[in-house]
Amino acid sequence: MQTNSFKKANKIIVKIGSSLIINKSGGVKKQVLKNISEDIDQLLKKKKEVIIVSSGAIALGKKKLGLADNINLNQSQAAAARGQIELISSWKNEFKKLNRQVAQILLSPSDTQNKKSSSNAIATLNNLLKLGCIPIINENDTTATEEIKFGDNDILAARISKLINADCLILLSNVDGLYTNPPSKKEKAVLVENVLKINKRIIDMAGEASKHGKGGMISKIKAAEMCLKEKCSVIITSGSKKNPIISLSKLSTKATRFN
Repeated sequence: MQTNSFKKANKIIVKIGSSLIINKSGGVKKQVLKNISEDIDQLLKKKKEVIIVSSGAIALGKKKLGLADNINLNQSQAAAARGQIELISSWKNEFKKLNRQVAQILLSPSDTQNKKSSSNAIATLNNLLKLGCIPIINENDTTATEEIKFGDNDILAARISKLINADCLILLSNVDGLYTNPPSKKEKAVLVENVLKINKRIIDMAGEASKHGKGGMISKIKAAEMCLKEKCSVIITSGSKKNPIISLSKLSTKATRFN
């Protein structure tokens, strides 16, 4: 029997993937940002605490700098530096319409693993939440190397969830959730609505990363596994619908829920 952990959650992390908010030409999908921002505004009005983890900086930076899809590490870092301005500005503009303030936080793995750094990160996040300011987190791709990276923002979101003892992590993607077969396969795929335990069968259902994303469904499963150990529920759902977050209060909404 499914339980709706989202309705009970007070501290919520919302992670948005690149493939969800970046269009085919490398720009921001403004309607998607609008829908997500309006939902978060509704959560805040209900006295929920919400932190955003948003991807998209590198994809946006590549467009602005005229770079190709296949770029090296140095070009990727340059794209991240340029694209982060576009990303945070897009979020700021949407929340400004709702009279909400946002704050940008860029984190490296050491910021969540080192005791002193992680304590500082927790204090900053908690203060921003108390001040009514929405933290928007991204990996610090401008200085990270391939050897020193979270891997993708699904893992970063899971780490943040652990740091602040979040109740629920919502992974917004361009798909409804985990399917029994990856979209690339010909066999009929069925949405897995509820996962109580992550085993080999669940892991085998995940496909490859998307064009803009880094980890795809596989990294979402890993993030869910990390969160479940900390008693934090996880929901994977599509962020393309009208009320992608608020609609999760209904169990009929298409999603994969890890409880």
